Order: sequence, then structure tokens, then C-alpha cells
Amino acid sequence: MALPAGDQYWYSKVLGIHCDGANNSTTFTDVKGKTVTANGNAKISTAQYPSLTGKSSSAYFDGSGDYLSIPNSNDWNFGTGDFTIRLWCYPTATGEDREFLAHRKNTETSFWYVRQTTTDKVQVGAVVSETVVTVVDSTNSLSINAWNFVEVVRTSTSVKVSIDGTFATTVTTDASSSWPSASTSVLYVGVAHNGLPNPYIGYMSDIEIYKGVALHTANFTAPSVPFPDTYVQVSGTTKDSGGSFASRLVRVYRQDTGAFVGEQLSNGTTGEWVITAVNTGSTVTKHFAVMHDDDANPPTTSENALIYDNITPY
Repeated sequence: MALPAGDQYWYSKVLGIHCDGANNSTTFTDVKGKTVTANGNAKISTAQYPSLTGKSSSAYFDGSGDYLSIPNSNDWNFGTGDFTIRLWCYPTATGEDREFLAHRKNTETSFWYVRQTTTDKVQVGAVVSETVVTVVDSTNSLSINAWNFVEVVRTSTSVKVSIDGTFATTVTTDASSSWPSASTSVLYVGVAHNGLPNPYIGYMSDIEIYKGVALHTANFTAPSVPFPDTYVQVSGTTKDSGGSFASRLVRVYRQDTGAFVGEQLSNGTTGEWVITAVNTGSTVTKHFAVMHDDDANPPTTSENALIYDNITPY
């Protein structure tokens, strides 16, 4: 049985850019389907990338008009809800405010941003009609010319910032503050807005935004693999009675409710199968997988079934 299994919060993810590709490519893909446009000299680079399993590239910004833009969406308007913004960064310049992400147009007086500060902290801020409603700095500093994992979360009424899994010792509590809706602005990666101030210089990778979910509220271990591209999955291989890989009908059921999840005929040469759970509106916690050829019902004790029990799919 092969895991990891996918993103249990896949249906709350609104942006996911791996920044993978060939050296000097200007193609950036969002796993949620949004259009990402490379501007200036923003490009894929194989010179630097985080030490994640399978990674071989990242996005490079030289600070001279380089940025990514994603069309305006209600997905960037968080209101008073929970959210998570996270990314890997390798800054190569210091001494100025340098934007990671911003939802802002140069004429907007309401906006939010996540940036590298003049003192190399990570700062998240929100401004409504030129009034600052949230500003939080990380406790620790970014390492220059090295990879850092940045995560910003809002949970209930608290906004927290972390570097490499360590949250700031203080948080901002803004119970009455709704984060702004920059109604005419695209989402920018690498600059503050379309006037191109606060350019980021360095590399970025695995940029993610979740709306409605605070992934972490206490210190955690930074990821060791790129973010998954699908919802919860269960996978494995099937063999015949002689131990050789064989094609078998695989059916997956929820362990807690017995509900049917999905089915697939495994590969006759490799025995491999992968079944992805559909959105159930709630977190899937456990599955069991059943291989049998009798009927479409859950197995009975008399059926020749192989049951994988108590699998945690993330």
C-alpha cells in the first residue's frame, strides 16, 4: 500500500504553483487551473530549488520588472475567514521591502501583502481604505542565499507568521477586521502591484493559498516533499495466488461509514492501482481497500477479499 495520499484540504486550495519546468521556461502552471502569466524576465530556473523529493527547478525573479500575475478572483478575498498562504523562498538580496505576494493595484487603497522586510523578517499586512487592520512580523529572520519555508495563517481572529515551521511568539488579534477585497486587482507574485514597487530578488517555489483553512496553529515541521496535486488517494498493487502481479478489481470503501469511494481495474503487468476520493464536504480520515471479483457490495467473511484497514491517507 503506497502513500502519501494527497491533500486532505484539496477543495480549500485556491492556488498551487510548483514552479516546475525546463530551465528558462516562462510557463507556470496552477494545479487549480488558474492562468499564471510570467512578466518581465520571470522564468523557471534549475540553478536553485528546495531540497524536496523530486524537485529540480524553481521560479527566478531578478528584481527588474519580473513578476507573475494571476487574474482577479474572489478566492483572494478572505474577509474574516481562515486562510493559509505558504511558499518556499531563496532571497538573494536584502535591505528593502520585497514582496512575495500582494493582492493590490497601484490605485487601490485596500489590499493585502506578504513580504520580506528591510530587516529580513516575513511580514503580512492588510490595509482597508488606507487604514492598517493587520500587520504581523515573524520572530526569526529569513536566511539569505538559502531556502526558507514561509507560512502565514489566519485562524479565527489571530494572524500568525512562521519561517521553517516556527511561528512568531506574538500574533495579531483582529476580531472585528475583515480583510479587504481589492476588487479590480490581479494577484501579484514578486512585486507589490502593477506599478512594480518592492521587487523580490531571488527564487520561489511551491506557492500555495488555501481559503477557509488554517493549516497549522502551532510549530510544525516544514514539508520534505512538494505539495500533492490531488485530493485524498489510496494506492497499491495486486497479486495473484502465486505472488505475481495481476489485474484485479479494486474497490475502496470508507472504514468509518462503509460508504463506497471508488473502483479501478489494476494494471495486469504491474498490479498498480490508484483511487482518488471525491469531495465529501468533510475530511476523509480512513479507508479500507478491497480486492474481489464477486459483486459490487462490500465483502463478506466468505469472500476472498484482501482488506487494508486503518489507512491514514495523509
